[in-house]
Amino acid sequence: MLIVLYVLSFLLFAAVEYWGVFTIYQHTESLKYRTLSKMEIAGGLYPSDEQDLVKKLVDLGADPATIKIGGDVKKEGEAPVLWPNEVSLRIEFIPKYFNSFMARTLIGGSPGKPVRIGVRGSAVSQKT
Repeated sequence: MLIVLYVLSFLLFAAVEYWGVFTIYQHTESLKYRTLSKMEIAGGLYPSDEQDLVKKLVDLGADPATIKIGGDVKKEGEAPVLWPNEVSLRIEFIPKYFNSFMARTLIGGSPGKPVRIGVRGSAVSQKT
């Protein structure tokens, strides 16, 4: 009976860890698609949109020090990506909460390395 309780409690905690990481990943995918639709119209990701994206990622549970946003991130005065070229976006971060030993081993990573969540995508620019 004690062994069964131990195994069931382990499975419960493992399911919660996996669910937490998977939920953060799904929300990050959703943010990626929303950001790409804005980038499609504007021809890139501008600083104000990048700050909004970082704020949303932090609200999602990302560690602010580990957030990396790449792709067609435009600085002030830089020309937008014009049609028919592609705009691209890469988001990578380490979650603040679901980053324990159990989450690391369940997702297939190394127990000694943190869980990294990363998404990337591209869209055809509509900016003319």
